[in-house]
Amino acid sequence: MSFCDIRGETIDLGAFIRYSGTGTVSKVVDLKEEDNQQWVKLEEPSLWYSADTLEVVNEKDLIEIDSVDKDTMSIVNDLKEEFEELTDSINDIQGCEGGG
Repeated sequence: MSFCDIRGETIDLGAFIRYSGTGTVSKVVDLKEEDNQQWVKLEEPSLWYSADTLEVVNEKDLIEIDSVDKDTMSIVNDLKEEFEELTDSINDIQGCEGGG
């Protein structure tokens, strides 16, 4: 049986995966199917994730955090915070109905 990510890419043991909920990137260490649901266990954190919430990433596209200078990391962290705030704001928008 083939395990597929959110884009339909095949998930294999040892592949690098990004969890769409948090952006966590880790290596696949186990695969299982339970109750017609595909589950993928990541190396770090050692948790199971639904395959349809994951995205296969190319190992060559990954960068070592230690190789990134502090200014760049600061910008990345600021952007992450702004993105989370924006996402929270969008989620807080309530629908309104026009009268007529």
